[in-house]
Amino acid sequence: MTQTFKVGDKVRHDGRGEVEITYGPFRGQFIASGYVAKQGDGVEVFVDADLISAIPEAPKFAIGDKVRSSMPRREGKLVAGPFTSHIGAPFWVLEDSDGAHSSPREQVLTKLVEPQPIKVGDRVRVTDDDGGGTHRFVGVVGTVKELNGETSVLPYLVEFGDGRGRHGELNGRWNCRTVERVTDEATTYIYNDITYELGVTYSDNDGDRWTFERHEDEIPMSTAGSFSQGSKLSDVVEDFGPLSRV
Repeated sequence: MTQTFKVGDKVRHDGRGEVEITYGPFRGQFIASGYVAKQGDGVEVFVDADLISAIPEAPKFAIGDKVRSSMPRREGKLVAGPFTSHIGAPFWVLEDSDGAHSSPREQVLTKLVEPQPIKVGDRVRVTDDDGGGTHRFVGVVGTVKELNGETSVLPYLVEFGDGRGRHGELNGRWNCRTVERVTDEATTYIYNDITYELGVTYSDNDGDRWTFERHEDEIPMSTAGSFSQGSKLSDVVEDFGPLSRV
């Protein structure tokens, strides 16, 4: 049975390879159904519907992929598959860390992405500065300037603000124990060369707490605070700073 396609579909032609449907289907004088399709070089040509077919979707998973199954709840790697079951839904064989095997359906699988190692130039949030008692830089966002080596107890030299301050200042640098990559710069705001996170709670110099969100004018305003809502982040910093992430 001839398949029916629509404008915009990319299909495979027996002689021309991959083409894109730009018009049709329509009946011709000598054929039952045809299309106009655009080749890779941009030239549009007539194609017989009997000579085109759908391009198979790329497989969602491959043997060796690390995945999480929601039913049954397992994590591990795929060692065989996909197989077609009697109900038509493909399933895989999953091997967990204990060597046990299960056969979850493809619909309940999520591919696990291996975290990429932190590298020089990454925007990061400090999760442990130096293991000391002050935790001055915990929660502060900066840029990795140097890697001190995997054997170092403080492997990341992080620069904050414009980096013009002295070592240990909030617009300077600090060697840190652990950091996490910041993936969404839209959730941060820089004021006086210090990066603040929006949507998290900060404590001021009196111990009062503030939370900020970006408004239409792109100026972060407090949505929750000890004194009032609607205060500009810059005003809170000047009046009650420095702010530290709770």
